[in-house]
Amino acid sequence: MSSKKRTVADLLFGVQIVGALVFCGAYFMRSLHDVTGSSTVQFSLVATYLLFHLALGIGAHRAAPSRVTRQAIFTYAFWFVLIVAIIGAVGTNPAYQWNEKETTQLLTAVILTIAVLVASAIQDRKMSDPMVKALFAIAYKSVPQVLLAWKFLAEGASGTPGLSVVVGHLTILIRLGQIYFMVKEAGWDRNRIWLAISETLNEASWIIASAVWFFIS
Repeated sequence: MSSKKRTVADLLFGVQIVGALVFCGAYFMRSLHDVTGSSTVQFSLVATYLLFHLALGIGAHRAAPSRVTRQAIFTYAFWFVLIVAIIGAVGTNPAYQWNEKETTQLLTAVILTIAVLVASAIQDRKMSDPMVKALFAIAYKSVPQVLLAWKFLAEGASGTPGLSVVVGHLTILIRLGQIYFMVKEAGWDRNRIWLAISETLNEASWIIASAVWFFIS
């Protein structure tokens, strides 16, 4: 990778970290006093999604070690820690109550988990297969975000800061940019391919949730 491209990749990494702090910081502070439309199941699934993407990042680094893959690994680990903090803020807010929306999110995740496991067994794919890890990530992030839009419509979305909605899109697009530089630096492999697919679907589902947020706000 040229010096110029490396500088751009480093800049994207820096902005991604700042974006994570802004997104999660705004959500954390809002969750201390308003959890309308928030879900501990949603955030727990996000944390699980991040672990699968972390595994994909580690797989990409093992396949072709690079500076950008190291940054991607740190990115997903950093997001995981921040999301866990939000789960704590939402879960300890006295106003938060489990309802049928959380149950639906959880049951959907369980059904999709079983579907992925069955499909993997039929195709004789191991859990370490990049496609399997990406499908789990999609089941735990992209699909629940569509259900989050339903929760927004039913309950309201004042517990989700507008800043987090906007920054959420920026950070996803930046991660796609980081994946692009991972590919430019070391070429395509199945970990990089499925990271790109999963993040693209992540953005598509966040667009749906955001559209509902803007509609009801």
